[in-house]
Amino acid sequence: MQHQHGWLGGGFPRVGGLPSGPREGTGSPDSDDAMEGRGASTGADFAAPRADPEGGALDPGSNGPGVTEPAHTVSSPCRFFLAGGCRFGARCRNLHPGAPHTPPEPSSKKPPSKKPPMKTAGDVISRILWDSQLPPSDFTVGHLDRFSGVREDAFTAFCWEDLASVGLEVLAIPQHRIQYFKYRGRVVWDKASRLDDVFGSTGGGRTILEVMEEEAGHQQAVGMGDGGAGLPEAAVAPEREEEEADEAESGPQSHPPAGPRPTHFVAVRITSPELRGSVARLQEALCQADPALAEFCTPLATLHLTLCLLRLDGAGEMQAAITALRELQAEHRRLLPPAPLLRFQGLGTFQRRVLYAAPTPGPELVGLAHALERGFACKGLTIIPLPAQDCFHLTMAKIPVGGEPRLSLPPDSPREELGTQAVESLCLCQVGGGRRTDGFYSTLVELDLY
Repeated sequence: MQHQHGWLGGGFPRVGGLPSGPREGTGSPDSDDAMEGRGASTGADFAAPRADPEGGALDPGSNGPGVTEPAHTVSSPCRFFLAGGCRFGARCRNLHPGAPHTPPEPSSKKPPSKKPPMKTAGDVISRILWDSQLPPSDFTVGHLDRFSGVREDAFTAFCWEDLASVGLEVLAIPQHRIQYFKYRGRVVWDKASRLDDVFGSTGGGRTILEVMEEEAGHQQAVGMGDGGAGLPEAAVAPEREEEEADEAESGPQSHPPAGPRPTHFVAVRITSPELRGSVARLQEALCQADPALAEFCTPLATLHLTLCLLRLDGAGEMQAAITALRELQAEHRRLLPPAPLLRFQGLGTFQRRVLYAAPTPGPELVGLAHALERGFACKGLTIIPLPAQDCFHLTMAKIPVGGEPRLSLPPDSPREELGTQAVESLCLCQVGGGRRTDGFYSTLVELDLY
């Protein structure tokens, strides 16, 4: 019992206090201190660690019990400098013993100059829509299609409202798919090359108004136009032929009847290989008789039959025209009327300026033209009437106004049928909108009736 009492009283520290010094009357240290191989604690164990007399770093292991924050660490000598190969010089974070102290040199590299921000496709769209000086019908949009790549369509063919508010039957695209804008065939905004000739935001020094002046001056310089209308002859609507037809019906006149000029027309595109071959042979015979007439022959890719003329002002009216055509398409697919078959036979001229082939008159074609006019009238659109419903014709050659009227029938013009064309689709084409990649007129929409 005494041995157990002595062990508890002499060797185990008291609860709530630090180990005491040697017991009174004894010269031996505590049992714990003896086990650790050191003397009794005197308080020096808890003092701050001593600094290295040589100025080196403090020994991290010298932090005694109770020290909660590490001591400040001094950089050690650079081993690359001692080896003679430090490439950082005065910018090195480690010490270079014996090296003269020099402040670090400021970096000579200038930060790269930031490119000026470029106006977005949305800015260009808003400018075209709301700037009264810019005619939307003169602009085309190059956009990325998921399946066919980059495509070009007329600016007025799209609905530029919020995509969340348009229906499935409306042509609309996200703005991030727009690659470029063109004005009369000239690129004025291109995302890939950072070209901005609409606002001049990229430092090009040219704006759209200057581009329009340049294009107008270029057209005047080369002498291209249609009676001062400001459009190239190649871009003038083929509906000018109907005005000349009106002159032929009512007799010679000094000027065509005053009225609104058409901006769009609904046409049947001639795709029949048989009919195209006949037209090509007639044009060849015409050029053999007078080689100067070659430039006035209609390209085979643009052969068409006009059914209706329209005056559409603004994107709203163009969208209304597209909706009217889609409603006509739905009606045809519901009723399935017989498709008109156009048979072309014989040739004719309008005041020796237009050489044409007229289809055989039939109620189906006239009924389709009336249905188009009714649909457009219900939408409140401006319809420019044709001279007569039996004046549908296919233009094969045309001399513009101002040129010498010298067209005549080829000496060996055929009397038999030239070919046939089924009316299975309609195209809403734009006046002055350039050409598609296949050579046909710029088309807002092309709809299959069956």
